[in-house]
Amino acid sequence: MANPTLTGGVRRTLARLSLLAVLAGSALSATAGAAVLGRDDRNNADAFLPTQNRMFGGLGRIECLGAGSGGISFNATGWVIGSADTVITAAHSFFPRDRRGRSAAVRDPAHCIFVLYNEDQSVREIANIRYAVSPWADQTKRGDGSFDFAVVKLAHRVRVSSIPAVSTAGGRDRPAAQLLAFQTGVTQDQRARITRGRTAAFPFAAGVEPTNGVRITDGSRLFSSSTNSSPGSSGGLYFDNVTGKAFGLHIGTLCDTSAGGVSYDPYRCFNYGLRFDRTMLASVDAVIRDAPSDDQLIPPDTRYPTAAAMLVALAEGQARS
Repeated sequence: MANPTLTGGVRRTLARLSLLAVLAGSALSATAGAAVLGRDDRNNADAFLPTQNRMFGGLGRIECLGAGSGGISFNATGWVIGSADTVITAAHSFFPRDRRGRSAAVRDPAHCIFVLYNEDQSVREIANIRYAVSPWADQTKRGDGSFDFAVVKLAHRVRVSSIPAVSTAGGRDRPAAQLLAFQTGVTQDQRARITRGRTAAFPFAAGVEPTNGVRITDGSRLFSSSTNSSPGSSGGLYFDNVTGKAFGLHIGTLCDTSAGGVSYDPYRCFNYGLRFDRTMLASVDAVIRDAPSDDQLIPPDTRYPTAAAMLVALAEGQARS
């Protein structure tokens, strides 16, 4: 699958959420299309991430081949963390759900690639994925937004000159946060962007049970954000210029559809991310050391035929004819 021609992506429509049990009389839903919370700054000249910014040279895309699709069917943001052969992204990149919120076949990480792009949208480097780990490998945690992260082991080290440091500082608000991620519904969608905003505490502590099968058991692990995003931004890097460190991972968007429009309100319409903590960094460290826990390995539910198997089947078919 490591083919430079497989660089496209399609929009991923986020499923509708309902949190009526949490906010009586309100309908909270994931927004379809871009989650632009106010002025759209995604195409501004200063939004483009220049490749000469060495700290973020490892920001790329996870691109996955859908069974029977004949091409790329999903993409998300991922970025190098800790080591040049280790990448972090959102767990739901590999655990899709259909429009009714039902679990679909797990995407086999080995049939996805990690792609780094140049400023002109050409491919800078491609790496196959050996394996990926996530708390969602455990069926009891699958779909829990409080653990929506996956750590990927690449087949080789990619060429990066610097890797962002990560902060596990507590849940303080950040008035000048940045989200570094790929966006859809924009020009030059194979260039990473920086959108700017603020973060605040996630407004729901626990017990949120959206209807698309995703739940939140520990809101303290999450935060809300006013930065702009799009499908494809999942797994993006939240960065604090004051500390010079990454502090979170972009997960998704929630909006109260009764609010009358889409604008940032930490209780009505917001992006949200997952804070780094010791649990996440322990998973990262295990992958860096190439010693992942067996119970966190993402299991492939759909087996793709290898090229060798396809040649054997073709030869057998010709022999029979």
